[in-house]
Amino acid sequence: TVDSVKRAIKDVIRTGTYIPTPDVIIEESARSFQLSGADLRGQSRSKKTAMARQIAMYLSRELTDNSLPKIGKEFGGKDHTTVLHAIDKIERQVQEDARLQGDLVKLKNDLQA
Repeated sequence: TVDSVKRAIKDVIRTGTYIPTPDVIIEESARSFQLSGADLRGQSRSKKTAMARQIAMYLSRELTDNSLPKIGKEFGGKDHTTVLHAIDKIERQVQEDARLQGDLVKLKNDLQA
């Protein structure tokens, strides 16, 4: 699993700056919402899936230097404006929702560990 690999190479990663891949961000975000990576890459518009997808897009922008079109491509070919909307939405919600802010911090730490 991703967690097993991260634990196995943690010491190696500590020597440099670890930048998670889009796949790792998607899989870890999906796992934290009890979804699959395929769910986040798919077309589902359920509230739970959409929120997890938006958070993963936000983290992809925060933790990588990927462009909006490249992030969109990783999520099943989403348009760059969809990615921008997701980022803006999560940024607004984090300001208002302490629980979401805590969840994001935990997920971000998990991804960078």
